Amino acid sequence: MKPKYLWFKISILLGFVLGLLLLGQTVLTYRYVRSSLVRQEAAREADRRLLSIGRAARLTGTREWATLTPVLRELVQESHQQIAWIRILNGQGKVLAQSDPVEGAPVYTEDILRRMFSTPQRRPEERIVHREGVLITLNPLRGGGPPQGRSPDAGRGAADGRGAGDGRGRGGHRPAPEFVEVAVYLAGVSAKFGMLRENLVLGCTAAFALLAAVIIIGLRFPGYMHGKHIEEELSLARRVQTDLFPSDTSTVRHLAFAARCVPAWQVGGDLYDVFDTDDGEVALLLGDVSGKGLPAALLMGVVQGAVRASCGTGAAANHEQATERLNQLLCMKTALERFVSLFWCYADQRHGVLHYVNAGHLPPLLVRHDGVGPKVIRLDEGGPVLGLLPEARYQQATVTIQPGDLLVLFSDGILEAANVNDEEFGEGRVIAAIERNWLRPPADICAAILADVKVFLGKEVPQDDQTLLVVRLDEVAPNPPRLLEKSRALTG
Repeated sequence: MKPKYLWFKISILLGFVLGLLLLGQTVLTYRYVRSSLVRQEAAREADRRLLSIGRAARLTGTREWATLTPVLRELVQESHQQIAWIRILNGQGKVLAQSDPVEGAPVYTEDILRRMFSTPQRRPEERIVHREGVLITLNPLRGGGPPQGRSPDAGRGAADGRGAGDGRGRGGHRPAPEFVEVAVYLAGVSAKFGMLRENLVLGCTAAFALLAAVIIIGLRFPGYMHGKHIEEELSLARRVQTDLFPSDTSTVRHLAFAARCVPAWQVGGDLYDVFDTDDGEVALLLGDVSGKGLPAALLMGVVQGAVRASCGTGAAANHEQATERLNQLLCMKTALERFVSLFWCYADQRHGVLHYVNAGHLPPLLVRHDGVGPKVIRLDEGGPVLGLLPEARYQQATVTIQPGDLLVLFSDGILEAANVNDEEFGEGRVIAAIERNWLRPPADICAAILADVKVFLGKEVPQDDQTLLVVRLDEVAPNPPRLLEKSRALTG
């Protein structure tokens, strides 16, 4: 495995561990808030009510706890979302005063109270009452230890300690203490931690999202590696395909040309070629394989190799037979949905003629300028596309060429390029670009046409391969006099 892929796997593993740690930390924090902070706040709420009851007892100076019932009800009504009930009990567990009668409230006995307060450390008791979480705290209303026995004054005594003397009742016995029971709604108290709990829920959600993302990435990693492998193979295929094409701008037998192939995908199904034949002619071809991508590119290579192999001595004379053999080969070796449109010609500069066969391709343009405007000849004779009809016949056509003529070959990705309004670029815009740049070399004309196509498309993505071949049918010399004379005549 490549080092970059190893680090990628390590990163996925670290991301998964980090997601688990984040999730665990968030859950632990949430439990701490719910089980500790909320209970602590509930205990503090109960202590505040205990202080309020003590102050009320001192202000009234009452010895009868039942008289504090209105005070207990008022305290509950003031905080009805936090306080469930308040009760005052004596040392035997008897209710002396309460805010309201409570169904399901805990029952205490003298032994239970003695055990609860036998040690200085005690924990509040949590009960479920009326299906709601309630934290119940029980605290002595005044100082004193656990009940030591019943006293005639049990349930009496001033809240401020008057009449208690040295802390002993009549007969020298310590009076039994009174207790205050405060029941606090945990849900009401936890509202104070609402923002913290929301942040914890958000953190928990983020942890789950991180874990899910890491798991998905980990599961898709093999597919990612397979895709990268295919991408590298396609990049190699693109380089091989580019090597099959001649140079974008070059000269063959003193014939200047320029070509560009812009595939819609990594590799395309368009092909073009320019090369010399054994008879001193220049072979020119441009074709379009149906479909896109790697299958079309493979078939393109087959067609280009077959054309090259048939261009020996007497290629122009055997042009029709060579085209028919290529058609039969494609019919035998390719699927029914695969076919090729091809324009294949030979430029004979010695005799000033162009022999061509158009096998179902868009007619190339032979453009010449007579000083008034461009004259366009469309080269459309030949036969049907290759690879569909085994018995198809092809006819070679011949057209006269003049020095300075321009031959423009293109694929349907040029003419059928559609903008956002679904309007196609069309042949007219190609001719207009040629006329604007007539005096320029083929490379500039080629670049101008492709630039016009790009501007016409705007933000739209090309849906087909765009291939363009521009050939000046004139010999290239240091100072070509015929072209210079024509240029001077055109510029006046």
